[in-house]
Amino acid sequence: MSLETDVLAEFRAAIGEQHVLTEAALLRACETATFPTTQQVFGLLQPASAEEVAACVKVAANHRVPLYPISRGRNWGLGSRVPSNHAVLLDLSRMNRILHFDERFGCLTLEPGVTFEQVHAFLIRQKAQWFLPTIGGPPDASVLGNFLERGDGIGPRAERTANMASLQVVLGDGSIIDDGYARFEDIPLALLSAMPAGPAFSSIFTQSNLGVVTRMTVSLARRPSHLQMVYAPIPDEHRVCTIDALQQLQTVIGSEAFLTLWNGGKLNARGQAMPQVDANAWFLSGALYGHSSLMAQAQKEAAIAALASGLPALQFFDESNLPDFQQQAGIYLGQPSTLNLQSLYAASQRTMPETPDPDRDGCGAIWLCPEIPFDGATIVRAITLCETILRKYNLSPILGMSALSSRTVRFFVSILYDRTAENADENAMQCHDEMQAALLAEGFYPYRLGIQSMNAVAPSPLLERIKAALDPKGILAPGRY
Repeated sequence: MSLETDVLAEFRAAIGEQHVLTEAALLRACETATFPTTQQVFGLLQPASAEEVAACVKVAANHRVPLYPISRGRNWGLGSRVPSNHAVLLDLSRMNRILHFDERFGCLTLEPGVTFEQVHAFLIRQKAQWFLPTIGGPPDASVLGNFLERGDGIGPRAERTANMASLQVVLGDGSIIDDGYARFEDIPLALLSAMPAGPAFSSIFTQSNLGVVTRMTVSLARRPSHLQMVYAPIPDEHRVCTIDALQQLQTVIGSEAFLTLWNGGKLNARGQAMPQVDANAWFLSGALYGHSSLMAQAQKEAAIAALASGLPALQFFDESNLPDFQQQAGIYLGQPSTLNLQSLYAASQRTMPETPDPDRDGCGAIWLCPEIPFDGATIVRAITLCETILRKYNLSPILGMSALSSRTVRFFVSILYDRTAENADENAMQCHDEMQAALLAEGFYPYRLGIQSMNAVAPSPLLERIKAALDPKGILAPGRY
C-alpha cells in the first residue's frame, strides 16, 4: 500500500510538505527493529504541535488511514518504531519543549519529544533540588514515551503512572482534551494532582491506542543530601532468603531506595565486570536516598539488619570510600547513560559506536517483561525457568529485576543475539515464544509488551468498548494492546 496523492496533499497542507516524508530508504529504516518484523510503514508525519497532530488525525480518520504515534522511536527490544500493524508513523519528536518547571513542588510539564538527557541538562542548569529518575535505555529516549509505556525509572518515584498528571490528548476524531485538573482553566492543582472528583482517566492512555498524548506533567524526585550505593554478591545457597529479606527491607525503607538484582550474564554483557564474573551468579545493587545524616544512618542500619546475615560481602559506598563516587552514582541521580546498550552490541561481538543505534547496526534484542510476586522461592523458580529455556536455544541468560514495591518485582529477560548468524532470528523468536508461554502458564503475566507479543494476553471487552467510543474509525495504532 502507498498513500494516495490526495491523502498526501492533505497531510502536507496540514503540517507542511517538508514534514511529510515518503522516501523509500527512510521507510525501510522505520520498518527495522532488533528482531524480524513484517509490518509496513507507508509514510512519516512530523507535526510540531497538538493542533497539527489533531489535523493529521482528522485527515487519517476521513480516509481511514492507520496512524501509529511514536515519541522518538527508541523502544529497542520491544519494537523500536515499527508499528504493531501496517501504518503511517506519527512522529512527535519535533514537539520537544519543556513547557513549565515548578521548583517548589518538583514537577515538569513537557512534550513527547523531550528526552531524558534534555531534562537532566535542564535541571542541572536550573541548579534544581530535583531530578527525574532515568532509564536503562538510551539518553535520547522520550520521557513521555517511557511514562506512557509504563517503563521503569532508576531511583525514587520510579513507578511512572503514580507520577504523572494533566495529560493533553488528541482523540481518534481529532478533538483535543485535557485530563484531570487541567480541564479546569488556570488552576494550580493541574500540576500537582491527577485526581479531581470523579473517574480518573489518565491511566487509560498508557499502554493503549486510545489517543495521542501531546503533553504531560511529571513529578520529580528530590535530590538526596546523602546517597549511598549498595552492592553485594549473593551466595547461591542464600538466594531465597536474601530475596525474602529484601522484600521485608522494602516494606521498611519504601520509596527512598532503589534496589535491583542482576545475574553475572548481565554484568558481563554491559562490560561492568572486569574481570568477568560467573554468568550464573547473582548480585544485589542499588542506592539508598537519605535526606539527612540521621536518615542515611538509619537506612544503612536497616539494610545491614535485614541483609548482612545472607550477604557476608555486603558493601556501602559514598564519597568517603569511593574516589569516583560522583561518576558512579550519576545513574541513580537522573544522569542517563549508554551503559546498558553495551549488552546489545556485546552479543554480536562488536564495539558500540559513539552514536549507538541498535536498529541500524543490526543488533539482535528481544525483551520479555513479566511481573512476579516478591517471594524468594517464586522468583528463584522464575529464574530457573528462564535460564533453562534460554540455554535450550543456546542463548546466554541475561536477567535482572527491580523492586519498585514490597509486593512484586519487575523482571527483565534479555534475549540478545547476533542477527548475522544463520537462523539467528528464527531461533530467538522461538525462544521468546516458548518462554512467554511458560511464564504465562506459571501466572507470571507481562506488565509490558512488545509488538512481537501484542496477542499474548486476551483483550479486555471493556477496552474494546472504550476504543470504539474514543476512536470510532479505529485508526490509532490498530493492533496495539
